[in-house]
Amino acid sequence: MRYETFIGKRYLFSPRQDRSISVITWISIGGVALGVVALIVSTSVMNGFRTNLRNAVTGSLPHITIFAWDDAMDNYSGLQKRLDAHPEVNGVAPYIFKQALLTGRKKPKGALLRGIDPQQEANVTRIASYLRDEVYGFVPSLEDQKLISARLLERLSHPEARKKGLKDGIILGAKLARQLEADVGDSVKLVSSEQRLTPIGDVPRIKKLEVIGIFESGISGYDEVLAFLDYRLLQKIYRMQNKITGLGVRIADPENAPDIADELAELSEEYIVGNWADENKSIFQVMKIEKIGLFLILSLIIVVAAFNIISSLIMLVLEKSREIAILKALGAKDSGIRRIFFFQGLVIGSLGTIGGVLVGLAICWILMSFEIIDIPPGVYPGGNRIPVLIDWYDVALATVASFTICILVTLYPASKASRLNPVDPLRYE
Repeated sequence: MRYETFIGKRYLFSPRQDRSISVITWISIGGVALGVVALIVSTSVMNGFRTNLRNAVTGSLPHITIFAWDDAMDNYSGLQKRLDAHPEVNGVAPYIFKQALLTGRKKPKGALLRGIDPQQEANVTRIASYLRDEVYGFVPSLEDQKLISARLLERLSHPEARKKGLKDGIILGAKLARQLEADVGDSVKLVSSEQRLTPIGDVPRIKKLEVIGIFESGISGYDEVLAFLDYRLLQKIYRMQNKITGLGVRIADPENAPDIADELAELSEEYIVGNWADENKSIFQVMKIEKIGLFLILSLIIVVAAFNIISSLIMLVLEKSREIAILKALGAKDSGIRRIFFFQGLVIGSLGTIGGVLVGLAICWILMSFEIIDIPPGVYPGGNRIPVLIDWYDVALATVASFTICILVTLYPASKASRLNPVDPLRYE
């Protein structure tokens, strides 16, 4: 063992006459640990919220959409086969977007109708994760959710409803259902912009539908306006024959949607190609900036703790000035004195950083496993539990940042100790 390490350990862990230095050391370790805990927990929670928000967006909309402005995409089977052949594409399904007026027990509400293929939609979006039997009820378990979604999607099928003699169904967004005062099993009227000729003149086409389920993504802008029907039913109501609005595409990695959309645009030059990232760019950009700002702000906690390290080491240098002078008189070099105090700062920073990482990960595990803070239904996507997603890159970044700050702040006290003139402390001995 080098003498610098030996002396550094004795200075750091041996009993001292001035206990205030030891207290400041432990405060420094606790401050570093607190800063690392705050960084890990806050970034993990923000990652969880972002992931849940992304899943909610892709739960109602595909990763990529290929559409025609005039709802005039027909003979799309060839295009669908070409899209399916792309290595990054996991699923393709037709869809129709229409605006309509829905009337329930209360005043009418405008709605955005999304016509889907119940058999194929689960391959394109995460709609199966957000279908419910009641408005703002308890979030079902994974197995129950699979059963509920399979039953509701089968019931939504227009051909199956005709075959069984059932009323055509509609799935309402949670807030839309509440505003219409419509529960599962109630009837709502769809008033379309398509008109039909009667003896008294042109009147809007009206279709009576049964509410068979609720869509609850947690995003107010979606749950308040979206309603889902079988696309074949919308083709009949709006007299579209076999035309659709477009094709929805699901890819392997949603983060690559902009790049894959450019590639798919070459396969469908006559249509417009959009993707979820560009359509929701502003909100995710804001979340990214907030995460960076939060990281920088919380890093100041570590900086404050680092100043405690400086205070502790400077006080130690003053306390041990006589011993430092004796070491120099015995032939210790300035670099050796620097290493003694650098070792102490490194140990303080290491203990604080490692302890903070362990505590931060433990808190994240507790938040993921237990309902510590209950979020009311419908407030945010992803259920009623705080979402936590541990990104090991963020954990590594917080660890490196903490180590770097702690190492940098030890340079001044270590340099001050190495420049100490051995004559001054020993003059009156």
